Amino acid sequence: MEKSNKKLAIIILAAGKSSRLEDETKQLLKHKNKTLLEIAVKKALEVTSNVFVVLGFDKQRCENEIKKYNINILYNENYEKGIGSSISFGIRNTKDFEHTMIMLADQPFIPLVHIQALKDFLIEGKLIASSYDNELCVPAIFPKILYPFLMNLNEDKGAKSILKKNSCLILNLNKEYAVDIDTKEDKNRYLD
Repeated sequence: MEKSNKKLAIIILAAGKSSRLEDETKQLLKHKNKTLLEIAVKKALEVTSNVFVVLGFDKQRCENEIKKYNINILYNENYEKGIGSSISFGIRNTKDFEHTMIMLADQPFIPLVHIQALKDFLIEGKLIASSYDNELCVPAIFPKILYPFLMNLNEDKGAKSILKKNSCLILNLNKEYAVDIDTKEDKNRYLD
């Protein structure tokens, strides 16, 4: 495992309200007796010790779930503005790192081997994206040169536009692993 240095940080986005899950907090849904948030944190820590988790909705319960880990827990007060706001906030906290990987807390099936492969694929200053069905997506690693664009995100749009506008190295991901748990149907279909 990489020791603490400034080469790579990982941001886990876990601030959203989960409105399509009605009364449940998405980050705290369980799969195989672990919350989605904990699953993401444990995978990230296998890749680097520089892990930053952006919380928002249901902050205290989410924080209680992961405070036992040696990670940086951040609170985005503007999380209701959307994912772009959380990316921007997260990058402001990783701006001293040469590269930042962005992961989502609601994708529990992304294999650790894929996340590790993204890191192993790391080339100085290059954008590295996951792809499934010819769509660029996260997890993705952004080089420092793109941080200003990420810090300007401030609405309910993620980094997909940045992935599309810049040339990037691509690591294919099987579609079955790229499932976002967003609805009650997703929860019932995919989570054990």
